[in-house]
Amino acid sequence: MSKRSSPNRPQHQLSSGASSPPPRDDPQQTPGRPERLLLDQIAAGALDQHLTALADAIHARLDLLETVNSAKALAMLSLGDRVRFSERTKPQYLRGVHGVVIELDEHTATVCVHQPVGRFGSGEIRQCPPLLLERLHPAA
Repeated sequence: MSKRSSPNRPQHQLSSGASSPPPRDDPQQTPGRPERLLLDQIAAGALDQHLTALADAIHARLDLLETVNSAKALAMLSLGDRVRFSERTKPQYLRGVHGVVIELDEHTATVCVHQPVGRFGSGEIRQCPPLLLERLHPAA
């Protein structure tokens, strides 16, 4: 199975009377999803002179999406909310730790964990990215 083949990729079924069009080797002319065409062109080296610009555009888009998602997550938090640090949190010893949001600013939250944890001797963890906090139900 080639790298491009996938067991989850739908296979086209032809009815008994239909003939299939001849295969096309040129990715420029292959009908399909636009992202597949772009990926094929990159893999074939057709866009080598534009790779830096593509990488810059991709990084800028990812940064924008992270900023938007972070703003949404921060908007969902309120002072006094009980939260848990997610599995993506670093340092790892904070993963799964519960706390309470005690301060919010434009970009981050401050969480009180009610006991010293690792290097956070005061029990307050400042400048927490909101995407690392999972809001818990009030009864939890």
